[in-house]
Amino acid sequence: MRLMIAVTAIAIATLNGCASPYSAGNVLPVPANRLLAYQSDDKGRDASVTVIREGDVNGAGCLFAISIDGKLVALLGGEEKARFYLKPGRRLIGVGPDPAANGRCGGSSSFRREVATWVQAGEQQTFRIVFQPMLDIRPSSY
Repeated sequence: MRLMIAVTAIAIATLNGCASPYSAGNVLPVPANRLLAYQSDDKGRDASVTVIREGDVNGAGCLFAISIDGKLVALLGGEEKARFYLKPGRRLIGVGPDPAANGRCGGSSSFRREVATWVQAGEQQTFRIVFQPMLDIRPSSY
C-alpha cells in the first residue's frame, strides 16, 4: 500500500511539472541564418510580433516553418523564438512543417495552421506554437 501511495505521489508530481506554465525566458532567439524576413524595425511605425516554440517533445528535432501572410519568414527549432517587425494592419501568422524537409520532418508542405490578427504601430504581440491536440498557433499573454 505504501508503495502504491509513493508511486501515485511521484506520478502526480511529474504531471504537475508538465502542466506548469512555460516561461518565455527559457527559449533562445532563433539563429540569424533561419530568419528570412521582417527583421528591419521602422522605429515607432512597426508592430513587433514574437513567435515562440516551447519545448521539443512533439516534432523533436524538426524545424517548423513560420509564415506571415503566406510568406515563409523563419524556421524554428525547439525552445526558440523569433521576432518580426510588421507594418500595421491585418496579418496571418502561421506555422507548418519545413517545406525543404524530407522524411519524418517533411510531412505535407501544404499543411499550415494560421491565426489572424490586427497589429498597430508600436504594439507588441506574442504567439505560441502548441500541440492541443495537434499543431496549432495561438495568441499568448506570456
